Amino acid sequence: MIEPLARLGYLSKACVYVIVGWLAMSAALERGGEVTDTYGALRVLLSQPFGNAMLFVLATGLCGYALWRLLDAIFDPHAHGRGAGGLVARGGSVARALVYGGLGVEAFRLARGLRGSGGDDVRLWIARLLDYPLGELMVGAAGLVIMGYGASEIVTAARERVGRLIDLSPIPRRMREPLLTISRIGVAARAAILVVLGYFLVRAAVTRDAREVHDTRESILELAGMVDSGWLLTAIALGLLAYSVDQALHARCRRIRSPIG
Repeated sequence: MIEPLARLGYLSKACVYVIVGWLAMSAALERGGEVTDTYGALRVLLSQPFGNAMLFVLATGLCGYALWRLLDAIFDPHAHGRGAGGLVARGGSVARALVYGGLGVEAFRLARGLRGSGGDDVRLWIARLLDYPLGELMVGAAGLVIMGYGASEIVTAARERVGRLIDLSPIPRRMREPLLTISRIGVAARAAILVVLGYFLVRAAVTRDAREVHDTRESILELAGMVDSGWLLTAIALGLLAYSVDQALHARCRRIRSPIG
């Protein structure tokens, strides 16, 4: 049961990033779209025909993905181990479980007609954390970890190799290299956004101001604003669309071992 949920989760993530990337592309080309984040993508989906039904499917997939990631971190079926590298990998699984579990809950709320949070709760939690003793150190450390992870993902994307958790045998040989190239571009684009997210967490810690915290939408705009031209936003949009291809590839080719037998 866990494996189908995990694969549906990857497909759900692909769907969400298709929407985010497409809207960013429309904004870059001035065709009526606007830059949004993953929470905004859910609202866009809700406004479509059969939006509620699609949101229920996405919610199931995202929550299933979160459950798999959490169990994966606890039981470690891929034998990452308890060394530094293994703990980082398992900690990353916990972080993904929290992020996409929260997104799945948001999808359920919207599908049921309830008012969603829109992701605004993050700044509220950061503001509360900053009020605690050493709170700024914890926020700053989290920001540095996210920046480091994003940077490592960019480095990984630059390497031409297939990870041990990907099995490309279901993909025709002539399609493997193009798909891997697109996937690497997508991972690098998403990683660049993570670096920006982490940077503003560090800024929030230094200034003790939760208003410095950026969401995905604001991070995309920060990246696009580095150059006074629409081409950079177009490149980011293409990168997010490429990331959706990466997630779809994982849905098909990821080696998934059930953590509970």
